[in-house]
Amino acid sequence: MIKEILTQIGSSAVVIAIAAYIAKTWVKHQLDKVAAQNSHELAKQIAKLNVHEPHLHKRRVEVIEALYSKMLDAEFSLHNFLVNWWAHSNKEEIIARGFPTKEEFSMKRGMEFCEVYTEINAMLHKNALYFDDQFIEKISNAYKPFFDVILEIGESEPPEFPNEFKEIVTVGQTPRKSIISLFRGTLGV
Repeated sequence: MIKEILTQIGSSAVVIAIAAYIAKTWVKHQLDKVAAQNSHELAKQIAKLNVHEPHLHKRRVEVIEALYSKMLDAEFSLHNFLVNWWAHSNKEEIIARGFPTKEEFSMKRGMEFCEVYTEINAMLHKNALYFDDQFIEKISNAYKPFFDVILEIGESEPPEFPNEFKEIVTVGQTPRKSIISLFRGTLGV
């Protein structure tokens, strides 16, 4: 009887060992199959990125160059507007020093600045696929305070020139200069 029990246990052990080997082989085969599929998918993604990334970088460079050009236009118009506003607010001082002054205040350069600002915003929104929202907001917000001030003035008599704008050249360059580091970071410079 013990011999039969031992034979039965031995047979069962052999069957269990064979079943375990088959299960192990099947699981290994399935894992190898999944790994092969994932490696093919990974290779496809890498190939896609190798094609897509240079195109994306090239497009970003083009857009940033165009934005920078518009920002220079905006800065020029903003400087001229601020000088005109300052001169209008300080007519008496200018006349007392013997310099000629025109009598009327002109919003022409201010409106030019506002037009360029809207063009910059349009460029940003048309190319939003290439940049994240934070990039777009930083550029838009750099000029927004000046845009708002100019729109509040309107065509009527402007208010006194604000003290925070006294350094006209620095104030006019501040928005563009604040964005340069953002552009450089985006371009990897």
